[in-house]
Amino acid sequence: MDDPYARTVGHIDELLVMIFSYLDDRSLSRVACVSKHWSDIALDCLWHEVSDIKRALTVLAPLSLKPERSTGSVTSIRPPNAYAFKRPLTPADWQRFQRYSHRVHRLRHDQRQARPSAEREKRHLPLHSKVFDELSASCPYPNIFPNLQSLTWFSCAPIRQHHVLTFMHSRIKHLGLQLYRSDPPSSTIFLEQVCARCSGVTSLELRLNEPVRHSEVDVLVLLHGLYELQQVSLPIFSLTPSLFTELSRLKHLVTISVGHPAQAQPGNREDVAEFTPTIPQDGFPALRNVAFSSQIPHATLLLKNTIFPARLTQLHLKNVMTTTPGELREFFCVVRDRCTSLRDLSVDYIIAPDSPLTVPPPPLEDRLDITVFRPLFSSRSLRIFEFRWDYALNLMDDDMEEFASNWRSLESLQLNPEPVPDPHGPKLSLRALVPFARYCTNLHYLALHIDAREPPEPSCLCEPSIPRFSRLDTLAVGLSVITKAEPVTLFLSQLLPLGCHVNCGLRWPDAFDFALERALVPLDVRTELSAFWMRWTEVAKLLPIATKARLEEQARFVALERQMEALEVSRSEDRRRLTHLEQEVEDLRSRTGCSPSG
Repeated sequence: MDDPYARTVGHIDELLVMIFSYLDDRSLSRVACVSKHWSDIALDCLWHEVSDIKRALTVLAPLSLKPERSTGSVTSIRPPNAYAFKRPLTPADWQRFQRYSHRVHRLRHDQRQARPSAEREKRHLPLHSKVFDELSASCPYPNIFPNLQSLTWFSCAPIRQHHVLTFMHSRIKHLGLQLYRSDPPSSTIFLEQVCARCSGVTSLELRLNEPVRHSEVDVLVLLHGLYELQQVSLPIFSLTPSLFTELSRLKHLVTISVGHPAQAQPGNREDVAEFTPTIPQDGFPALRNVAFSSQIPHATLLLKNTIFPARLTQLHLKNVMTTTPGELREFFCVVRDRCTSLRDLSVDYIIAPDSPLTVPPPPLEDRLDITVFRPLFSSRSLRIFEFRWDYALNLMDDDMEEFASNWRSLESLQLNPEPVPDPHGPKLSLRALVPFARYCTNLHYLALHIDAREPPEPSCLCEPSIPRFSRLDTLAVGLSVITKAEPVTLFLSQLLPLGCHVNCGLRWPDAFDFALERALVPLDVRTELSAFWMRWTEVAKLLPIATKARLEEQARFVALERQMEALEVSRSEDRRRLTHLEQEVEDLRSRTGCSPSG
């Protein structure tokens, strides 16, 4: 490569940004020393998102450990337990820091997150309260990070949550806060300051350290002051009727979401047990995606008696408790009739330590069957369906034929893949996968709870009318029953495309184990689940090899068939030529009068 071309490539900003995005912080620091041009781009990548506020502030001035007074005591002094500036900040410090501060677009301070295993034994020391006081008092500019657009501040204690005010300004669009209960005057003043400084926030993520009933008033103050919100995320079981009613007044709100089930520990199902919000006729004018927790009958009434469901494209219901097949079927009928634009539907009963489970399990005839799901077959716009319940459903392989043939537009299906184990077990076998391979050509994610103890014979799928999955990326099986990995692998290698992953296990293992213990599931059954996981893991390892070998075998068979067809065509051509030559000979003899004997 000649020098002019090398200089040209080395000065393409878009290409450099793409390359630098794959580098870690240490490598970016080295790249910044190459040239001034590279330095600007590397520093932009390095400072775009700050997740260690302490390390960022050391660029402003050096930090050292200092003692911090205990809460509620004036004379009690602890050993050095917080980082503070070694010296007062000067204008020269801020002028030097300005080179980096304007590059920061995202600031994330999470004192509650799990640290790497190598650092878990190290004592985590926070920043001294004086650091934030000195930042606010000495900064000569209107904002410390003037281009900050996303601010996430999950503090570890109530006395530290107000430190986030130091970095707030009107340009911030995403705000994540950890709210703690405190005295009404101080908490109200803090939240009013948040609303005043971040009035233009469009995305809000809230975390709580206790049930929402203790901080519902504070959340209401926050929602009332941030009137430009377009997205709101709350912990599961924290979206109460009062909060839902307040959200309905936001004119620009598009999405309401809830956190991951593993973050549901502070929540309490009782806070949303009676979910009957009062929604005005003009409520939720822009809402398209909604998630909330309630009982099935309450959700049915909400969708039936309001106008906004007709505009929904995504509906996620975190079910508080199980219900009867009739009530669930009625809910699906209302979804079909009222949510005419819906593309994504999720009904999720979370298996958690506090989940109310029926002991002993209900008989098979009292469980959900195919009749419950039939109303959804008429929802032609629905593409994604997730359904999670407590125990295995009363579904057979033939039901999957009806399911797939009537819902050919499915792109993702999760049909109770992680139920609580019970003596009845799943009634679906590996044959249940075949209808989805035949009819659902756009399916890319499939999750089922199946009985894989007796895989069908390989010959049963050798018919040309049964195609292989064309777009499936993931097959999730939870902890489905399995005895041997090899025959299951051979069977799946005929259906799944190359590159399709087999996922097994649980989304929330610790909580699931507590729930099984409360459901009086015997210890030997729970131990057997570990054996199922190991066998499915072996299937996941063997499947790519088996699938590739089978595809190569099929390719060789197809090539051999084409060779046979080519030979047959060649033989037919030879016969045609021979017949033509014989006809010419006969014509020649007839013209010359020569006989074959002559």
